Amino acid sequence: MSKHRARTVHPTDRDRRQLAAGLLAVGALAATFLTVAVDPAAPPAPDRAPVGTTSDVAQLSRD
Repeated sequence: MSKHRARTVHPTDRDRRQLAAGLLAVGALAATFLTVAVDPAAPPAPDRAPVGTTSDVAQLSRD
C-alpha cells in the first residue's frame, strides 16, 4: 500500500488566494461605504414611509 503525500501549496497559489480574499474584503467595505454615504438620485416613492422608519409588522389590508 502506498502512502499519500501531503499536498504542498505553491506560494503563488497562496498569494492568489490572499489577493482574492483582500479584493473581496475591499469590495465589501466599498459597497458598505457607498450605501451609507451616497444619497439616492431619485426621491422616495410617495406611497413609502420616510427613510429611517421600519416595521417588522405586516400592514393590514383594508379591502
